[in-house]
Amino acid sequence: MSKTIPHHLHRFFQPNRHLSTTVTFTALDYTSKIPSKVGKLKVRILDSPSHFGHFTSRVNRLYNEDKYSASLLTFNGSNYFNFSVFDGHGGDQCSKYLAENLAQNIEDSDELVKKKTLKDKLFKLYKDNLGSYWKRWYRHREDHVQEWTASKLTLKNYPSDDLTMRLPLSFLDTDYKFFNRHEKSGSTATSVFVQPMEGMKFFEEGVNILTVAHVGDTRAILVDREGLAHTLTSDHHPSNPIETRRLRKYGANFFMKDSFGEERVLALANTRAFGDIDYKDLGITAEPDISQYVIGDKAAVRSNLTSEEIAKHTVGGLGGDEAFIVLCSDGVTNVLTDQEIVDIVMVNVSNKGHAATPQKCAEEVIKFVEYVGGDDNATCLVIRLSGWGKWPTIDRTGELRQARLTDFNPRGGRG
Repeated sequence: MSKTIPHHLHRFFQPNRHLSTTVTFTALDYTSKIPSKVGKLKVRILDSPSHFGHFTSRVNRLYNEDKYSASLLTFNGSNYFNFSVFDGHGGDQCSKYLAENLAQNIEDSDELVKKKTLKDKLFKLYKDNLGSYWKRWYRHREDHVQEWTASKLTLKNYPSDDLTMRLPLSFLDTDYKFFNRHEKSGSTATSVFVQPMEGMKFFEEGVNILTVAHVGDTRAILVDREGLAHTLTSDHHPSNPIETRRLRKYGANFFMKDSFGEERVLALANTRAFGDIDYKDLGITAEPDISQYVIGDKAAVRSNLTSEEIAKHTVGGLGGDEAFIVLCSDGVTNVLTDQEIVDIVMVNVSNKGHAATPQKCAEEVIKFVEYVGGDDNATCLVIRLSGWGKWPTIDRTGELRQARLTDFNPRGGRG
């Protein structure tokens, strides 16, 4: 079968607005130990270090194929703060394309979400042009749509959104559009959406819905009010039993082991990714895993949710005052455990107070990875939530991190 995609590019919508990358924050004065409000300031989300931190490094690679984005999306009458990390491979064309286009495609996908004819047309393009896996997937397309619809979060006192339908469709649509560029690179993606339910900003008091869309082995970590790391994503590797069942149901057995004994699907470590057109017929899909949670101010969460909803939809069943979210590429998680990552953030805040902004904390995570000999591009995003700085002063992984520092000798390597 030919892997060449037809030169035409079907558009399911015409963009009718420009994506917002700015938000109005309360400006803080850091000249005193206790910050004081000094007014309102409209800034780019990427330029708001007191609320959002981001840092990336090529480490010891020649090029940095990691990318990331931050946007304010508006659809269905609601605002969504969107933060994403993309880990490219085989070049940065795919990760760069996603950083520049994915959020806009999500915002503009109203017609694709609402019209069955457009969904069917997208699915048929995959079936006709991308090989055997998608022919089998197409026969079960209605099951997939029903599954997306049924998986949305429902709460007694708040309306439901359409993200569990919008995100899979937008991801698949964006992936197909990238194929038309005739590029062979690929990328993983982890994208989070924070929806304030009461018109407030997510880092202030109130209830928020957190949605995570995940493809590959980048990672999302939520830190609760006790300072514990909760991993919100599962790596899409051949060793993942769910992925093994999916590929063997719709695809074929193309598993192999590399020289380190790690399973791969032919040459790929990830079973889900954007791009990688030569492997789409084997089941390398951009269809995301999606999960949804309630986060926010503890008092507001307990006032507006039932006890059953708190137990089911809050991380750890704790019900609010979450501290922050971390998004990172595997150049970070291959070196540090999730708890080590978040402890680096919390220790910096505990030691430096208000001077330790999310921006400074993201930088410290990457500096640690560089120091102990990371060997892949490394990216870290730190997203401040309402419980920022309220965690107990406990460094759960301090001894482990010190051992890593002692073990690594910058002059002569490890040992």
